[in-house]
Amino acid sequence: MILFVRNFFYKNRFFIRESNSLDLSKDAIARMKKTTVKVSGQGNQLVIAKGAVITNCEIRLSGKNNKIYIGENVRFRSGKIYLKDTENQTISIGADTTVEGAYLLVDEAASIKIGQDCMLSTDIIIRVGDKHSILDSQTKLRINFAKDVVLEDRVWLGRAVQVLKGTHLQPETVVGACSVVTSKFSEGHCVVAGMPARIVKKNTRWHRDLI
Repeated sequence: MILFVRNFFYKNRFFIRESNSLDLSKDAIARMKKTTVKVSGQGNQLVIAKGAVITNCEIRLSGKNNKIYIGENVRFRSGKIYLKDTENQTISIGADTTVEGAYLLVDEAASIKIGQDCMLSTDIIIRVGDKHSILDSQTKLRINFAKDVVLEDRVWLGRAVQVLKGTHLQPETVVGACSVVTSKFSEGHCVVAGMPARIVKKNTRWHRDLI
């Protein structure tokens, strides 16, 4: 059985299959606009905490025992959040994080964690896998398995940044516009940039206001 709920005033649509759950705070529902939520599969959970503002988004959750968590006071202005075709994985966005426009994709055995008070610009892509297989030419075995992506608290992603599998960014990291991040960084308080991204400046902090 599929539950379909449509909120005409705010232009939201919810498609929820039985055996899955929604945990949406009342004020989060009131703040949600022009958003479509589709939850299928089995044992999946979508949690949207109080104060979150979600607009112009598509959220898809399928597979088995997966979870999408959107924390308190998160602002997600535009984009897609897809967690599908896998089991026991998570996409989590920490409290007070802002997202102007992003595509988050988990479609294999790996998770995305975005910490608190992060700032993501527009045209952001974060994904844990490559979507297609790369094989060893001799063994014929696949070699490009999915890996977790972790953004610790207070990470700033500039416009059109791509964050790919295995990335781990430490607190107070700034990623320059159009960079491609592919690795784990052990240092925070830095600026990284490039394709692939590398540290270009150390001993930095960032501030939301232009001061």
